Amino acid sequence: MAANCLAISKPRGWKGSAKEKTLKVVELSQRVGGLKQKTTKLHKELQRSQEETRALLTKKSKEALKLSNKNVELQDEVDRLKGELAKKDEELIRKGGELVQERKALTDDVANSYVAGFEDVVAQASGIYPEMDFYQLGLGKTVVDGRLVDE
Repeated sequence: MAANCLAISKPRGWKGSAKEKTLKVVELSQRVGGLKQKTTKLHKELQRSQEETRALLTKKSKEALKLSNKNVELQDEVDRLKGELAKKDEELIRKGGELVQERKALTDDVANSYVAGFEDVVAQASGIYPEMDFYQLGLGKTVVDGRLVDE
């Protein structure tokens, strides 16, 4: 009969009295409870941090979008001003060409007036002094020491 009987033996590794074992179980239960409270507190802090991060990210995203839109507007303004500047530049070049032509025309008019005036004076002098020879007189001549010489 001894072979068929189960013997209940004392569990190994458990040393000490039942009271000590109960105190250890209570202490471990308190630690687990404290860990649960800390875990819950940390979980709430994590959720709050995530919400703050999302709010900040949303705010910064909106600011970045506004800045991007402002950049597009300013780039359009720069392009418009570049176009206006190119038109003004073309207009200034055209007006510069017109001024060069006008200056040449005025210079030619002044030279023609001078030549015509000089020819009129020579013709008048020839009329007053028909015996004098004025053929040596010209625009490229000048009087030096009482003599007519080339300039």
